[in-house]
Amino acid sequence: MRVVLTDFTRIEGVQAAAIVSKDGFIIDHVFIGETSFDPDSLAAMVTTLYGAATRLGDELNLGDITGVIIEYRNNYILFDDVGEALVVIVADRRAILGRLRYELRKQRERIRSVL
Repeated sequence: MRVVLTDFTRIEGVQAAAIVSKDGFIIDHVFIGETSFDPDSLAAMVTTLYGAATRLGDELNLGDITGVIIEYRNNYILFDDVGEALVVIVADRRAILGRLRYELRKQRERIRSVL
């Protein structure tokens, strides 16, 4: 799993990559550079947001959620459902959003196989 996460951090602009259980616990993470996140807080917040987004989709009959993108002034947070867990990517604006989405989808089965 560490190899997959490290591969994400090699993409320009990516500051962190993590695998988070859907019950709010960090499974593994890689933070690079001077990035400083509390991995446990990241896991808790992401699962809270995922739950809210899932409930919204249910309420509006939109189907199953596959991923979430949050855009901040200078950063992105993406998370993708990989079955029993979520893959979380934190990136700055140098990252190309389309590339991040592509890589998340491309690595989905690889991540599922190691969970």
